[in-house]
Amino acid sequence: MFLKKCFCILLLGYCQFVQAQPIEKILSSLTSVNQKIDTLHYFGRKYHMKAMPDSAKWYYKEGLKLAKQTKNNSDRIVRLYTSLSRVGQMQRDPQGALATINEAKLFIDGNTSKRVLQNHSFLTATYFRLLLKYDSALYYYHEAEKIGNSYRPYGRWFIYDGIAELFLASEDYEKAEEYYLKAYNLTKAGGVRMDHGLIINRLGNLYSKLNNAEKFAEILREFQQFTENKKKDFQQDALHSLLFINWGNKTLKEKVTLLESAKKLHIKNGYISAAALANYQIASIYEENDQPEEGLKYLYENRNFFIEQSAVSERYPNLKYIYELEVKTGKTADALLTANQLLGLIAKLTDHSNKELAFELEKKYETAKKEKEIELLNSQNQLSAIELLREADIRQALERENFLMDATITQQNELTVLTEREKDLQFRELEKEKQLSVSLVNENTLKEKLLADDKNRKKLLLSGMGLLIIAGLVILYQYRRQLSKNKIINKQRDGLVMLNQEMHHRVKNNLQIISSLLDLQSATTDDEKTAEKFREGSQRVQSMAFVHQNLYQGEDPGTIDIQQYIKMLTDNLMQSYNTMENKITLNTDVEAIRLHSDTVIPIGLIINELVSNSLKYAFKNKPNGEINVVLKKSDKDILLQVKDNGIGIPDSKSVTSGPSFGYKIIQAFAQKLKALVTINSSNGTDVQIRISKYRTT
Repeated sequence: MFLKKCFCILLLGYCQFVQAQPIEKILSSLTSVNQKIDTLHYFGRKYHMKAMPDSAKWYYKEGLKLAKQTKNNSDRIVRLYTSLSRVGQMQRDPQGALATINEAKLFIDGNTSKRVLQNHSFLTATYFRLLLKYDSALYYYHEAEKIGNSYRPYGRWFIYDGIAELFLASEDYEKAEEYYLKAYNLTKAGGVRMDHGLIINRLGNLYSKLNNAEKFAEILREFQQFTENKKKDFQQDALHSLLFINWGNKTLKEKVTLLESAKKLHIKNGYISAAALANYQIASIYEENDQPEEGLKYLYENRNFFIEQSAVSERYPNLKYIYELEVKTGKTADALLTANQLLGLIAKLTDHSNKELAFELEKKYETAKKEKEIELLNSQNQLSAIELLREADIRQALERENFLMDATITQQNELTVLTEREKDLQFRELEKEKQLSVSLVNENTLKEKLLADDKNRKKLLLSGMGLLIIAGLVILYQYRRQLSKNKIINKQRDGLVMLNQEMHHRVKNNLQIISSLLDLQSATTDDEKTAEKFREGSQRVQSMAFVHQNLYQGEDPGTIDIQQYIKMLTDNLMQSYNTMENKITLNTDVEAIRLHSDTVIPIGLIINELVSNSLKYAFKNKPNGEINVVLKKSDKDILLQVKDNGIGIPDSKSVTSGPSFGYKIIQAFAQKLKALVTINSSNGTDVQIRISKYRTT
């Protein structure tokens, strides 16, 4: 006993000595930078656990300063940022906590451990959940799960618990149950009581919210078995105080109905002890709602039917609860009888509890004794280390003292030598003063010369500045002349553009006059074939007129909007041949290609011939039809396609060798454009022309 008291006194004194040391002294005793960082992290967590956020934040930030000054320390930096973010969570600032933990992302690399990465992802998800950003929270929960799959599979249970809480908040109860069950399977296999008890609690709350009596009964029974395996003091922790269920807004009737359903299922399956636990719950609910007499009925049922006489540990809390409610309802006589039964049970429980308590105390004493012996040895080792450091300091002090004495003697010898040197220097100084007088005279002469040179340099500088000003004026004059010339050039260019546009305008007008003359000539000719030839010539001239119209109307005089040009050309053809819109449909699919007028004119004449032929011959004796005009550019050439779904070209008629003037025009322009012409008349007429020679702008 004496040794034990001495050990306690020594241990207490050592702890006070360590706590009294300032952090600087503790850090100075450490040789490694990483040891200092870990020590600061330890103190930060210590103050965090004591709910002292400001002190914890200071230690974490000091640790971060040291960690950032060393290389390849990403693991410690991320760990410190993660711990620092929890201070924001403690201060109910999830936005600040999220901002802090996001700073750690810059330092995550291949040296960061999986444990730190998983903790980082899990806490990030938690902060997003507190901010009601459920999508982001779910993403980071899954990231933590992926890390846990290869790092620590059991630790995934708290991740599944967090995911289930998300789905529960969004009222997706099916997904919430799925993830609660994943966590349940892990904690049940892991055997950690605190973890498994929490998940049982979560499932009980979920099934009570869903009014699922069958699953609620199963969870209630498992909870009853869970509490039976726990050693507890029945005199202080009665089972009727077990209210782990979060009922929410359920009414008294809904609560009792759910528990009654669970009890019936337990009785049906033969789980009598679980049925008794359901009765405890019902009695507690009635007591909370100021109906203790109703609660007594269920406790009497436990006493008379569900709890065996030999089950002392189960009978005691039930009788104690009956006694409390009998006193509360004024049933004094019944309460006295119940109290006598309780006294008998207490005697049995006390004897059993004393034996268990003695065993536990003996076990705790042996454990504490071993721990304190280890702590004493550690403290002795630390004291020995301190003594060794003190002896080393004394030895260093003596060495320094000897060194100082030797240095003093050496300094005295050097002082004697310096005295002799000083006398010699005084003599030399006198000689130097004489030489200095001569030097001063020479210096004055030199200064006068320098002043004269300075005046000459100033004159040269002023002359140079004047020349620079003149050069600047000349450059400014030349610049203004160039601006004037540029204005004249721009004006001339604008005039040329206008002249070019006017020229195209007049050519277009002349071509339209020719087209109109041909139209008039066709109208005054009696021969229908001759009139038709005049009309065809008019259309060909009109197609060229559209080119010049597009040239003077466009922004760039040398460029033609091919889409607008083909639209104008086909619309004019439709109007010229008096085609009804509901009979023949003309579709254009033209790519926006910037083509030169030298290329557009042949293309326009070819389209004019092909579309005219389709309108004249393709739809005879047909109620309706469709013509498609396609112009697209590929890597090597331009595809021009004119296709109709008319009657096609008869097999007996040869297009290429026939007398048709229109197809001769097509062949001529195809040769000019170095184009390949293919004609297919299996289903209507499909003319495809692949143009290899063309000019773009």
